[in-house]
Amino acid sequence: PQVEPDVAPPHDVFAPIVFPMTDASWPTVNPATVGWDVAKLNVALDFAGSRDTRAIVILQDGKILAERYWTVNSNFMRDIASAQKSVVSVLIGIAVDKQLLSLDERVSTILGAGWSNTTALNEARITVRHLLTMTSGLNTSLGLQTTPGTTWLYNNDAYHRLRMILEQRSGLGIQALSDAWLFNPLGATRSEWVQRPETDSKGMPLWGLTMSARDLARFGLLLHANGMWAGTRIVSAAYLSTATQSSQTLNPAYGHLFWLNGKAFTLIPPLSARIDGPLIPSAPQDVFAGLGKDDQKVYVSRSLGLVVTRLGQQAGTRSAETLSDFDEELWARIMAARL
Repeated sequence: PQVEPDVAPPHDVFAPIVFPMTDASWPTVNPATVGWDVAKLNVALDFAGSRDTRAIVILQDGKILAERYWTVNSNFMRDIASAQKSVVSVLIGIAVDKQLLSLDERVSTILGAGWSNTTALNEARITVRHLLTMTSGLNTSLGLQTTPGTTWLYNNDAYHRLRMILEQRSGLGIQALSDAWLFNPLGATRSEWVQRPETDSKGMPLWGLTMSARDLARFGLLLHANGMWAGTRIVSAAYLSTATQSSQTLNPAYGHLFWLNGKAFTLIPPLSARIDGPLIPSAPQDVFAGLGKDDQKVYVSRSLGLVVTRLGQQAGTRSAETLSDFDEELWARIMAARL
């Protein structure tokens, strides 16, 4: 008689989420007991290692499903590049929750006139939401390009104004407010803002966010849990819902500083080249992500209860500032490991 293959039941989307109190006490789970082919999962990890990965962490419902390091250990921290944008998005959400600012508030009312290099009239039209959604209408030197809200352009200099907005409205430096609002509540002890040597087009210093793969996974787990952490509300579900949905029709794969899978097309920086189809075809359609230069990654799939973080050197042969072929190839191997 034909033997039916062992097939794991689909992931229970109502499975309880485990929140690690400390790194030392972080629970693990045997992949074979929760619907994974261990050999194929190791293929995915080996692939990551072959692409200059230093650290990869995979969580299922908060438990460590897989974790591996190459030439470093779990204390390893590095600049997560533009994946920091998703962290700043959550900090903005917390500021909104605290009623320190509004997304539709004009940036000039917070930072004062002259924060950009465009005309006073145009500058006065730009809102916090425009900065969050890359629709400020400014060029990458903060000069006038188009009317706010009419074009999508991945704009780092415009984005960095959000850190200044947070500091202005909170009265705290970026490290102090990040610690108080986010890192300390999550138990993220290896997350540090570091001033970069570069300045922007207004001569302002740039800041990088260095994190460990586990701390970045804590952040992803907060997102998976819709803003809750061990029974405490960190950021409102309403803000996260907005942040992880299409923020405009110009680039439906972009929310509020989050990249979104499962959309009809994507505009890829730096030149806004259009790619038809989902951001990462092999990944679950509900994946949203923080993506940084040289393939710093945090991905979240609520449907599968997964959080995946990756730190390291450039992993893709077609690496843009954010997306690369590594995203597709890694997820193809992860999904092949699901029974």
